[in-house]
Amino acid sequence: MSQTDPNAASAAAYATMPDALALRELTVIGVIDTANGAAALLRSSRGRIAKVGVGSQAFGVTINAIGHDQVILTDRWGRTQALSLPS
Repeated sequence: MSQTDPNAASAAAYATMPDALALRELTVIGVIDTANGAAALLRSSRGRIAKVGVGSQAFGVTINAIGHDQVILTDRWGRTQALSLPS
């Protein structure tokens, strides 16, 4: 008997939603648990993807915290903001 992962089903549904991502700005596309703590996948306005952890830097921002549905970061001008997963 085959079991379907409910997370995989919801991920598949979200993956096909039109206009789910703001393609012209930095976006969180995923949050994962790793052996070294939480990590997030960020997508830049140019379409590049980076896996980041707390304290790391990518695309001109520093990652301050990673929650189950958002990333808190500081940009190069010292502004702190929260980026949430698409809903």
